[in-house]
Amino acid sequence: MINISSMFAKSPFKPLRDHMDKVIESIAPLKEFFEALHEQNYAKVEEIQQQISVAEEAADTIKNEVRNHLPRNIFMPINRRDLLEMLDMQDTIADVAQDIANLLNLRRMCLPEELCQDVIQFVEKAQSVCYLAQGLSREFGDVLESGFGRHEIKKLMEMIEQVSIAETEADDLEDELVRKMFEVEDKMKPVDVVFWYEVFEWIGDLADYSKKTGSRLRLMIAHN
Repeated sequence: MINISSMFAKSPFKPLRDHMDKVIESIAPLKEFFEALHEQNYAKVEEIQQQISVAEEAADTIKNEVRNHLPRNIFMPINRRDLLEMLDMQDTIADVAQDIANLLNLRRMCLPEELCQDVIQFVEKAQSVCYLAQGLSREFGDVLESGFGRHEIKKLMEMIEQVSIAETEADDLEDELVRKMFEVEDKMKPVDVVFWYEVFEWIGDLADYSKKTGSRLRLMIAHN
């Protein structure tokens, strides 16, 4: 059992950092997952799917412990509701990663060869946005410990802007991928086409919820 009160006593932001670290464990194998899917290495696909599920379940455990045991009188500069909303946004990243792995392990759909590298590139970009969001989580702890020092806030705001820019770049890759999909739809099973568009949207959600995590941090700072 995780002692959340004790964790907050040691560091006000530690439980959220620990949660984000588990979230990142859930998205880290996704590039390898898509490569294995392309190579039709379904044993590897299933192995990675299980790995992602374990990380997502660990993130859920931390999330539920925070929700159930978060003291109401901790670090007054931070709004409790904002903190819990940020927790939910982080957790959604892991949920989406699990959705992607579960669907593709179940259906094991193949893409036309001309789209494979574009999908891998899109996945890598979405992952990079998540990694930037992980950096935000760590940096915000420094902001709290500095008592909202100007230097620390400036650095965090610059990092939030980097996440926003990277998420826009991920959107652009998704738009290009969808355009290319239109051109090759006739080579694919109609049902697979529908599911692949869903997968593309989910990959984009990884970046989108990373950006939303940054936006929530921006609001927290604005309230102080």
